[in-house]
Parts: sequence; structure tokens; C-alpha cells
Amino acid sequence: MQTFVARATQFARNGMEPILALVAIVILHGFGLVGGAPLWAFVLLQLAWAALQQPWVRQRSGEDRSIGLQMVVATCTMYLLGWGALLAVVHVYILTVHLRRTGAQAWKPAATASVLSLAAGQVAVSTGLVHSNLDVAQSNALALLVALAMVATARTLGQFVAEREQAQAGAQLSEDRFRALVRDGSEVITMSDAEGNVSWVSPAAAVVMGYKPEELRGRVMNGLFHPEDEVASMELFTRLLASDSTVEHSAELRVRHANGSWHWHEIISRNMLAHPAVHAIVSHQRDITERRAVQDRIAYAASHDSLTGLANGPTLKRDLERALAQGTRYQHPVAMLFCDLDGFKSVNDTYGHDVGDRLLQTISTVIKNMTRDTDSAGRLGGDEFGVVLTRVRNSEEALSVAQRVIDAITGNASVAGLKLEIGCSVGVALAYPGGSDAKTLMRHADAAMYRSKRRGRNNSTVYVEEEVSAPWS
Repeated sequence: MQTFVARATQFARNGMEPILALVAIVILHGFGLVGGAPLWAFVLLQLAWAALQQPWVRQRSGEDRSIGLQMVVATCTMYLLGWGALLAVVHVYILTVHLRRTGAQAWKPAATASVLSLAAGQVAVSTGLVHSNLDVAQSNALALLVALAMVATARTLGQFVAEREQAQAGAQLSEDRFRALVRDGSEVITMSDAEGNVSWVSPAAAVVMGYKPEELRGRVMNGLFHPEDEVASMELFTRLLASDSTVEHSAELRVRHANGSWHWHEIISRNMLAHPAVHAIVSHQRDITERRAVQDRIAYAASHDSLTGLANGPTLKRDLERALAQGTRYQHPVAMLFCDLDGFKSVNDTYGHDVGDRLLQTISTVIKNMTRDTDSAGRLGGDEFGVVLTRVRNSEEALSVAQRVIDAITGNASVAGLKLEIGCSVGVALAYPGGSDAKTLMRHADAAMYRSKRRGRNNSTVYVEEEVSAPWS
């Protein structure tokens, strides 16, 4: 019983319009306004129409045949009521239903079925098979006008639906492309409000950063930036808030991934808070860790000695220029040590260049360990090294550092347990605030080093200006 009730309810729901029409016909029949056809004929026609609207019937018969059959049933009802084409609004209703269900393709079979069924109805009226409340001439003229109007209406609605379908298809294609790009792209796209709270994250976050998108929503991205990059991230956000969507801002920041590691990200953002369809700050992030690593290696190779890892000559000169500028600003002296190994050529000649290179690496480590973090050490070429002391009180302190360098070199001049007879001559040049430039200071330290060599190995000398210079010197 329950199954029967459920099926009857479903049948009535799908065929609601014919059933309501049947109720109206029964009421009109009671007043004698439905022509001479018996009531049972209308009941059969409306039940047939309701059956044709059931989904399983439409699927088995096909949409085109379903449209035609419904038009025939509706036309039979119209003509049995005695008003013929005057009730052709039912045809328009059937057309709109099928346009909604199957799209623009429904207009042609609907128009064809409407014209043919109206023609058949008029033949029945003309031959006297059915009663008509209108005379034959009026009925034929009205049917012709209704048929033309039905074709024009069907064609217009069909074109409108076709254009809408094309627009929807284009929008769906664009959306599918966007979703595919966002889902499968290598960039993480985020949307955040004016406070930096993330409202949306693209699925690429799972691949690029290791986070599920929902793990990042609702939190401030600033919390994921490296502590050393927090100032730069705030500056980026400040620039964004002060601009509009026409300006693009970018920065390279370190971002913490889900596994706790830090990765360099290039972040490109636009302020689209004022955009009516966005209302957010939109950012694109991509992992550039490998690119940064390559850049760092290139920069390191360009600024460091390949054998020892110390700064090369041009880099040490730049460090000296920076130290002199700071010395002038903060009013403290800067010292330059020029170190040249004693006896290194003999080591090369006796043991070969491989031992010589390993000795240079050992001595480089010794010199590096003897300097402070604020100082700079570099290899100037061959067996010559330079040290920039960024903050010294006087020449005595600089000489003390020079002596410690000499002692450390002589005490650690060994390779693979082989003790080597190596010494070091050091020249010291001092620059007081604003008193010298880098090129001059290096030249003075070089001159002082040669004076040390003339005094014998393991000596250090402070450069002193000659009071009198020969006119030809």
C-alpha cells in the first residue's frame, strides 16, 4: 500500500499540470462549457499527458517524440473543448518546459508538432469531426495566425536559450580552466583581508608547502615568514594597503613549510579589496629555493676564492671600503693587515702544488679563526692574504693581532702531519676617520709588509709616512 501511495504521489508530482487542467475541465463540464465531448475522453487525454511527463516515459520515448506526443494530446484537448487554436497557450507551455529540460534543440520539434497538430485539428473542424465554438473561416484564420506566432515564438526562445547555453558553456570552460590551473599549478594563490587573515588558499598549497588549504585559512600568513624576513613582509603588506589593483608588489621571503623547513618564496601581490568581485588581497607564491641556491652559489663563487673559501681581492676591497665608511661615521680607526707567507715557494718546489694548496687552505682557516665576526679576511692572490680590522683603538692593538696571526700560522703550518717551515710577514696600515681610502690603505699595508720582509721572517711593521720623498720617487 505504501509503495502504491508513493508511486501515485510521484506520478501526480511529475504530471501536476495535466491533473490541474483536468480539475478545471471537470468544473467547466459541470457548467456545460466543454462542448459535446464526454468527460471520460478528457480524463483519458489528461492522464495520457501526465504519463508522457513521467521521466521514465520521456527517457524511453526520447525527448523529440515526447514533445510531439504531448503536443498531440494537448491539441486534442483544445479542440474537444470547442475553442481550438484559442487555447494554443498550452503549446507555449510545453515548449518552455522542454526548452528548460533539453535546451535550445527542443524548439524545432516543438514548433513542428504544434503546426502539424493545429493543421490536423483544423481538418477535423472543417470536416465536422469535432465541434467548434467558432465558425470554420474564423477558426482557420485563427489557427493560421497562432501557428505562425508559435513558430516565431519557438524560434526566438530557442535562439535565446542557445545564446545562454553558449555563454554558460564559455563560462564553464573558463571556470574549468581556472580550476585546473589553480589545482595543478605550481603557484600557491591566497586571498586575504585588510588585516592579513587568509580567506582562501588554492589546492597547490598541499604540493608546494605541505599544508592542506583549510590549515592556512583563517590565519595570518605573516606567522609563516622567517623571523629575519618579518620586517620585509610587513613592508610588503604596507605597500599593498597603500596602493590599488593597478600596482603589483613583489618580495622574496622565506616561508616555513609544513615539515618545518624554510623555503624561499617569490610573492607577487595586488590589492584588490576594492574590486567588487574579489574584495581581497590576492597573492601568488612560488618556491624559488633552488633558484636562490644557484644565485647564492654564483654570488659566492664571484666573491670568494675558490681554493680557500676566503673573500677574494675585489670583495675584500669592498669590505674595506664599507669598514672605512663606518669608521668615519662612528669615529673609530680601521686597520688593514697585508700578510705574505715566508718560505712558501720552497714548499711548492719540494712537495708539489697539491701540498702547497692544502697548506694554503690550512692557513686560511687559521687566519679566519684569528679574526672577529665583524672583521674580514681574504686571499689577495698566491700566498698573500689580507685582514680588515673594523674597529681598533690604535696601532699597538693592530700589531698585537698581526703577531697572533704570525704565531698561529707558524704553529699550524703542517699538512697531513708533515711539519712545514713556513713563516709570515705582515704589514699594518691604520686609517683614522676620514683619513684614507681603501686603495691607499691597501697600498700602505703592502709597503709595510715589504719592510717586514726586509727585517726577516715572522715580522710585522706599521706603515709610517716618509717625511721626505725624493723628487724622482
